Amino acid sequence: MQLEILVVALQESDVYHIYSVRCTGTRHFGNQGSGNDLVWVQPGSEKIYGALRGHLPAKLVALFKIRDYSCENAVRRVATVRMLSAVNAGIPSDIHGLVRVQIREDA
Repeated sequence: MQLEILVVALQESDVYHIYSVRCTGTRHFGNQGSGNDLVWVQPGSEKIYGALRGHLPAKLVALFKIRDYSCENAVRRVATVRMLSAVNAGIPSDIHGLVRVQIREDA
């Protein structure tokens, strides 16, 4: 239900921050609906998606832990995500200066 991700600090290539993301699937989180966090993924090069520089947000759907017995019992953590898409090719809005994203129909 939780995954810790090492993320490189902004403008410091040798410093990492640990982010905890949660995914409850369809189960309730606390007294609210499901708790599926948003994460950033990089599905392409930095030249696409405009100001997002190759990154897109995605909503966690499920977290898996897979044990690889052929490789000294290595454990792999895998996430299933639902991708969002950048509206207007990732160009910031003239009105508010933000990039808009939306749920992809084919996700």
